[in-house]
Amino acid sequence: MVAIDKEPGLQRESLPTHPLLLILSFLDYRDLINCCYVSRRLSQLSSHDPLWRRHCKKYWLISEEEKTRKNQCWKSLFIDTYSDVGRYIDHYAAIKKAWDDLKKYLEPRCPRMVLSLKVCLVQAFSLVPYKLFVLE
Repeated sequence: MVAIDKEPGLQRESLPTHPLLLILSFLDYRDLINCCYVSRRLSQLSSHDPLWRRHCKKYWLISEEEKTRKNQCWKSLFIDTYSDVGRYIDHYAAIKKAWDDLKKYLEPRCPRMVLSLKVCLVQAFSLVPYKLFVLE
């Protein structure tokens, strides 16, 4: 990026927004966070809500309804969830999806079993943060 700044007609700040957002859309969450430290412009662009929406849905399975209920932007939701259960980021989506599928299947058939499983999971994973399972 140093070479771009030395060109008299081409400045980093004058690059068009839409192509930069397209480029940023291919970055992983770690790279998006690192972009915040490059310049003010990249910080603003890397905080663009739709970029973080994709990561929230991919890693945390956060729905639009949950976002609306929490009244936060996608980036804040991602960071808050990461601060709680970030060490499980590689497995969280699979665990949450499995729990949601099991709950969806069992609730109409045997609601008491769902309650029993919640208690067992909390006891079995007492070392794991409770929020990992989002047992609602």
